[in-house]
Amino acid sequence: KGEFKFYRNLQDFLKPFPDQDRQAFPEVFTLPCGTYEVQLDKPLGIVFEEVEVGKGLFVQDLVEGGNAEQEGQVQKGDLLVGITAVKIVGAKYERRLIPCRNFDFDTMVGAVSSNEPKWGCEDVVLMFERPDEADSAQVDQFMAFFE
Repeated sequence: KGEFKFYRNLQDFLKPFPDQDRQAFPEVFTLPCGTYEVQLDKPLGIVFEEVEVGKGLFVQDLVEGGNAEQEGQVQKGDLLVGITAVKIVGAKYERRLIPCRNFDFDTMVGAVSSNEPKWGCEDVVLMFERPDEADSAQVDQFMAFFE
């Protein structure tokens, strides 16, 4: 809880861990090669398409002049592997980065929609894998940390 209840970005999320942990488990403190994180305001400006029916999402296109295109990192073909979502339990809430390699389109839309200002969210954090640069097995192992 505490620092871990509201995900802003990987660097802030990992701040509470001591240097000893960083040295012992460097793979947890660095994004895998070919993986990147972006913080985007809504609307994201990304056209997603399912990799398979009901499973996995990739960037099919970017909206011209949209937030993703202006940010500059997101490219056509990138795979969505993580997204922030707000979870509400009773009177408490938390925003977490959740692995989403197997999400369908509607689940992704629900996650994006949950990042609302009333929960302190000014943006949506998305983590992408660039297929020609990343090792999917390493990315999945990294994302397991957030399950």
